[in-house]
Amino acid sequence: MGMHVSAGKGNSKKQPTPNVNVTPLVDVALVVLIIFMVVTPLMTKTFWLNLPKSEKPDDPPPPPNDEANKPLVVTIDRAGAIRVNQTELSKQELKDRLPRMLAAKQQKVVYFDAHDELGYGRAVEVLDAARAGGARSIAILTETVVR
Repeated sequence: MGMHVSAGKGNSKKQPTPNVNVTPLVDVALVVLIIFMVVTPLMTKTFWLNLPKSEKPDDPPPPPNDEANKPLVVTIDRAGAIRVNQTELSKQELKDRLPRMLAAKQQKVVYFDAHDELGYGRAVEVLDAARAGGARSIAILTETVVR
């Protein structure tokens, strides 16, 4: 805080008038602004999502020929029941049986489909259980499968 003292004739009883020096406040504010401008781009997280290109919506894909080529689809319905290819399993059974199911398949991809109204936390729990069960590649379906 700075002060201005006036000197003159007969002004000996006059009090000095205070003046506020805002320069340090502006300096600190500008430094904080620059720090936020530098740090903010570093805090963003990116999530890359590769979606398959749709061929033709009116052309359904051909059905798989045998059981080894049949995809492994993990679905969760509105109530939270977990199904693997229409077989209902608990979360622990999914962890236990998924390695055997993947060993029998030629393609080691697990397809995941959750009901639209299912909570995000429940879907992530099942994805984590599938990952703990040995699924290294999980493809999230963008269109609803036949239930």
